[in-house]
Amino acid sequence: MAGICAHTPASNALLLAFATYARCTPQAPAIRVNGCTVSYGGLAAAAASFAGGLEAFGIGPGDVVGLTGERSAETLALILAIVASGAAYLPLDSDQGRERLVAMIEHARPRLLISDPVSRTRLPADFAWCDLGTLVSPCTDLHLGVSGDLSYVLFTSGSTGEPKGVAMRTAAVAALIDWHRLHPRLGQAARTLQFAAAGFDVSFQEIFSTLATGGCLILPTDAERRDPWALLDLLRRERVERVFLPYVALQSLVEAAIVSGEPVPGTLRDVITAGEQLRITPALRAFFFALPDCVLHNQYGPTETHVVTAHELRGETASWPELPPIGLPLPHVRVRIARQRSAARDADDEGELLLGGDCLAAGYAGRPDLTTRSFVEIDGERWYRTGDCVRCNASGELEFVGRLDQQIKIAGHRVEPAEIEAVLCRHSRIAQAAVVAKGGAVRRLVAHVVPRELSAHEQTLAKLLAAHCAAALPKHMTPQTFVFHSLLPTTPNGKVDRRALARSSAGAGVDWLDGVPLETQLSNMWLRLLGVDAIDTSANLFDHGARSLTVVHALTELRRHGHFLTVAQVYEHPSIAAQAALLDSTAVAARVAGFDQQRGAGQREAFTRFAALRGHG
Repeated sequence: MAGICAHTPASNALLLAFATYARCTPQAPAIRVNGCTVSYGGLAAAAASFAGGLEAFGIGPGDVVGLTGERSAETLALILAIVASGAAYLPLDSDQGRERLVAMIEHARPRLLISDPVSRTRLPADFAWCDLGTLVSPCTDLHLGVSGDLSYVLFTSGSTGEPKGVAMRTAAVAALIDWHRLHPRLGQAARTLQFAAAGFDVSFQEIFSTLATGGCLILPTDAERRDPWALLDLLRRERVERVFLPYVALQSLVEAAIVSGEPVPGTLRDVITAGEQLRITPALRAFFFALPDCVLHNQYGPTETHVVTAHELRGETASWPELPPIGLPLPHVRVRIARQRSAARDADDEGELLLGGDCLAAGYAGRPDLTTRSFVEIDGERWYRTGDCVRCNASGELEFVGRLDQQIKIAGHRVEPAEIEAVLCRHSRIAQAAVVAKGGAVRRLVAHVVPRELSAHEQTLAKLLAAHCAAALPKHMTPQTFVFHSLLPTTPNGKVDRRALARSSAGAGVDWLDGVPLETQLSNMWLRLLGVDAIDTSANLFDHGARSLTVVHALTELRRHGHFLTVAQVYEHPSIAAQAALLDSTAVAARVAGFDQQRGAGQREAFTRFAALRGHG
């Protein structure tokens, strides 16, 4: 069969299982994108064509290949081709700043840079770029006879804000995918949402664990990724069974399900979350109560190791702890706790988590100084210093305590923000919360909260929350100040941006007044969301600071008052006047119409190119 070399050696462990499915079940669906299906055989043939082009450029083990591109079957086939060649792929987001892209390229030193026509116009001209179309070759067999030491280089800002390129060893991620394949639930074939951008390590887990178990990847459009209601529709329409979502995105999804009042996606059976400490909120309990057969997997792992521990939550949601443990180490992972005994009040069973075993990255590309600082040798073994404080519970599972660089001391007491945040999220009127400390010698706790009803009177709600915390927490853990937000700021990978919160002095609530014209209501809402005093109703909101998360929260508030827009429509009608006119129309006021006609135009074009490339499937 065209697509896989008939005699596949066992050296390229990451692609062996995919190769088997492509050879034995070539017509099985591997990708669903914009209503179209790509088979395992078709995906293998496309990857073979790209691999032949890479070979013509002399790409092989030890090389790094930079790539850009939208989430598409083309991009996935290119990633498979790079890994099959033994090289490591370097995702480059053309929307990032030019200086950051230049720094990434200079540190990673890719031998080849590949771009699609759309992204090419936004990339630095200092480097030679190869168009994706030039890689196509008549090669029909995907040879898996080589396996490089590295599989990818992913850049992360980490706690310092400085870009660091994590060069991940193939052996480490191959061990992770093997764990997936042997897992009693995650080893089953599943229709899996491919949510994460290629620049985040979770995308590797989504792609390779799905293709190694005979599953099918469901690719959302960018509009669907940004819009939790559109994402819910996609999960239902495509009968998605497995999702990997960061905590903030998961919480937004369940809040959207509650606001919409529509049934949860009944096909879901596994939800995997990682990247930030999981908190079991009332909304999450309600969501999973409606899905009694669905398991919530809490996974932990920094970019430098990928996933290293896992804990499963199942059954009666009322018994789930508010702050679940991060679980037990995976079979190929070793853990070590470096005890912290510097303060008498600190528990001596807590300390910094060190990670070892077959999970470690090679280090940071082009930064031997950072590599030496973070990857250390102890007793003749190599360990990664996570900077995370953990402890063991009575069951021997690890519990995440907090970041060592975010620990707060109040009046001599160590305060863990997560414990206060869990209490705040327990309140029926709070959707999200983050606690930071402000001040110098005399520090105070500031709680940044997102109310469920954004029109709530802030002073009254602050008094209720203060009383709620005082009843559940010691005095030194009760916040002195409550700041109300329409949404919490986040970093590019979806975590709460605590640095931004520590710098902020105010939040933005939203007033919604009865008997006021719709355009005036919209103006009031956007003024508060954007934190400005005035804005022309014909002005482009994105020129005044609107971003995708701002849009989502605006749509949440609109839906609470019976008005429906999609994220795509806000981008297409970026002024207050245009949105008011759109909402005044009968078709939109009843329900968003024509969404299916608007979605995925870019994906449709990419799929057409892909179909020509793969030739069948």
